Amino acid sequence: MKGELTVKAAAKVNLYLDVLGKRNDGYHEIESIMQSVTLYDRLVFRPLKHEITIWSDNPKIPLGKENLCYQAAELFLKKTKIKKGVRIEIYKSIPERSGLGGGSVDAAATLWGMNELFETEIPLLDLSKLAKWLGADVPFCLKGGTSLVRGKGETLIPLPPIKDGWLVLLDPGIPISTSWVYEKIRVRLTEKRLSAKLLTNLVKKQGLLGISTFLYNRLEEVVLKKFPLIKVIKEEMIKAGAREAIMTGSGSVVFAAVERKEEGERVLSKLKKRGSVYLVQPTDKNLKEG
Repeated sequence: MKGELTVKAAAKVNLYLDVLGKRNDGYHEIESIMQSVTLYDRLVFRPLKHEITIWSDNPKIPLGKENLCYQAAELFLKKTKIKKGVRIEIYKSIPERSGLGGGSVDAAATLWGMNELFETEIPLLDLSKLAKWLGADVPFCLKGGTSLVRGKGETLIPLPPIKDGWLVLLDPGIPISTSWVYEKIRVRLTEKRLSAKLLTNLVKKQGLLGISTFLYNRLEEVVLKKFPLIKVIKEEMIKAGAREAIMTGSGSVVFAAVERKEEGERVLSKLKKRGSVYLVQPTDKNLKEG
């Protein structure tokens, strides 16, 4: 058992997100291409004799049993039958309730981090089975990189890692409830859809820039009606030089793909007045020590 462990956990964006219907278990059937990006939360783990304690530098983060890291730690200790506790310190850089998967990323980091902390050597496949109990995005956040995601988020089809291109992220600071968005979405069975197979082939052959003109998020049709500022931000990003701009997840962060860092900096400089801005790259190293 280690005395302390620090884990960096990467945010995710949805390059493509469609909602296919509602499942019998209450979740929605989705099809998405998810990508880890170089915006990280940092989590510090220390073993304790008994209890689970959570601390965060962000006062908006819940510290009790409603926190996904608490739930992940509790599940891990129960499944491994380890009679110990843990203190988890969460240093946030990923905005909360933004569509970047902050809570899911931290939960995945907790499973991965505790496996390292207690030196239990549980295979990633078995950790993924635990991740499914914690939320739809947690299995992807545990694996990271680039994946076609299906089902409620539990079916991952790995895609070649995307190495090129940059992403400009803009957080307008509008907290949006994921459950509210999915309650409002209406699936029409006769509608024409983009082909996930086509998009997957584009990612394989041309990477981020190949898919950049096909960025799509079905959840926008709900969110943009309620929060028109997000549509304005999308338009301003394109006007500033981005090929396309799209909301990630259930929002409210909007992102755009550019080829070179200089282009990204130019778009970013024109949008600073709209909220917090980040210039990031795709990564396949979503969870790492340090």
